[in-house]
Amino acid sequence: MAEQGLVARLAALARLELDESEAGRLERDLAAILEHVERLRALPLADVAATYWTAEAAQGMRADVSRTGLEVDDALGSAAARSGRHLLVPGMREDA
Repeated sequence: MAEQGLVARLAALARLELDESEAGRLERDLAAILEHVERLRALPLADVAATYWTAEAAQGMRADVSRTGLEVDDALGSAAARSGRHLLVPGMREDA
C-alpha cells in the first residue's frame, strides 16, 4: 500500500497541481500498482532459468553494414509541409 500523502509529495516535486479527485484517483492507481509489484515479488522464481536468447542474440546478429538511405525528395515527398530538406510541423509552444 502506498504511504499516505505520497502522491501529494510526488505531485509537489513534479510541480503538478492536482485537485482532490485527481489525487484520490492517483493514490488508488499507485496502490494498485504497488500491490501488483508485491504479487510479482512473491512469485517463486528461484528455479526459473534466465532466458537463453539474451546472450546468444548478440552473437547471432548480422554485421552492421552501411548503406545508402532514402533521398530527401523520396523521404519528404508526401509531407504536408516542408522547407528544403526539412519537414515542417505546427508549433507546440505558445511562447514560440
